[in-house]
Amino acid sequence: MQEKYISMNAYMKKYGLGYKTVKNMIENKELEAIKTEGGQYKIKISNDMVSKSVFEEEHKKRIEAETTIGILQKILLERSEK
Repeated sequence: MQEKYISMNAYMKKYGLGYKTVKNMIENKELEAIKTEGGQYKIKISNDMVSKSVFEEEHKKRIEAETTIGILQKILLERSEK
């Protein structure tokens, strides 16, 4: 599979992140990027990446599900003790 790179601006727009955040992620090696001869960053992307909004929504759903499971476990435990 061929590696795919997009511009820093395209990455920022796609994932809802600001310039400083993306630049820090590159500097901290959280993102794989190359710098062009013109000084622009190209960021490597993969098919399993999701946007920030999708991640946050799924994270919220997971927390809600874990909370519900915890409540149900507590109810079942209380009922079994009676």
